[in-house]
Amino acid sequence: MAEEDWGFFERRANGEHLRLLVNSGYKDAYPIQNYHELMSVTVNVYRLSHSGKRKMDAIAELERWTAHLEGIMRTSGDFYYVGRLHTESKLEFYYYVNESYDDSAIRALIRSQQDVRAQLYRKPDPEWEFYSFMLPDDREQLLIHNAQMVYALAHHGDQISRQRTVYHWLLFRHNDDRVGIKLTLESMGYRIEEGKKGDPEPDYPYPLVISRTDDVRLDTLNRRVDELYRLLKGTEGKYDGWGSAMQLSLSARILAAVRRFFGGAASGKRNGLPK
Repeated sequence: MAEEDWGFFERRANGEHLRLLVNSGYKDAYPIQNYHELMSVTVNVYRLSHSGKRKMDAIAELERWTAHLEGIMRTSGDFYYVGRLHTESKLEFYYYVNESYDDSAIRALIRSQQDVRAQLYRKPDPEWEFYSFMLPDDREQLLIHNAQMVYALAHHGDQISRQRTVYHWLLFRHNDDRVGIKLTLESMGYRIEEGKKGDPEPDYPYPLVISRTDDVRLDTLNRRVDELYRLLKGTEGKYDGWGSAMQLSLSARILAAVRRFFGGAASGKRNGLPK
């Protein structure tokens, strides 16, 4: 069994804004033998959100329904849960199952819940083509990393809406590209950090560190990473990550001080610094 590797990111496809949660743990193993059917469970989110219930009540009802579905899946046989897809109108769960998989308990759940309208579909997909569609590309992998980092920062008490210096690391194959891009970056609002060194790689020996004053909310970071990634595609360059010192709330600062007092000094590298 492959290790699970879940990541969240957003994508536009066919004019729709998609929010995807995907298990990339099968990317080196698919298609998996004997699991040739794609099974999806689709919830009509639009109908639920326009049912007249308060938003929090509708969300709670959807969460309860999802928990019931997960409970059924745990006891209904073998399958591979590969991800879910959320749009403005629907929430879809995707699994790969074998032809003999018994989905009767799921269908019974769908029939029993009048307030949550859902449907189950199954179709042959022996090459796991839909899973291939769901898998993140290189840019989307960076967005997954952003989501993981922002969650970690918020979990540790960072006030992610506070402005601070955010550093970005870029790598280049050729020094001419590294030098030539500086004016463009400055025109975009970035500062060139000549006194800071990046970590060169064998194929990308010329690092460049840049910074700007930003918050570290997910939408802000995704915009920055996206614009830098697209800019670097025009050169033989590579985006290598971002980092920032944490901006803790008062309660988080007190807790951190207590932990340092009783547990000794923590690592000097901040949680906000991925490299």
